[in-house]
Amino acid sequence: MDSLEEVIYYVVQIGEHFYKHTDGMATTTKDEEQAYAFTNLDDAKQKAIEIKGAVRKREVSYKELQELSEHHKEEYMRLPVEEKEAIETFCQYLIDKKDDEDKILI
Repeated sequence: MDSLEEVIYYVVQIGEHFYKHTDGMATTTKDEEQAYAFTNLDDAKQKAIEIKGAVRKREVSYKELQELSEHHKEEYMRLPVEEKEAIETFCQYLIDKKDDEDKILI
């Protein structure tokens, strides 16, 4: 695949598990799709050294990402209103938090 048609990322594998970083905590998961995706090879190598794991290169096409996005949108639209509102509220919280971190206080 051409690099303009795909996204390259790296996961760190430890035995049958993959490195996962959630809510500030480093854990592992058996589900590779839940693994932390490094976009920088050097960062992935450093983490692999720290946790005695191995770096695995992964590629996904933009077409596949588009198809996944469409599928997830269909699933999202079928959710009850309360669940959609909870997701949207949480996403807005993350956006606001990021905006606050970018502000410079004098």
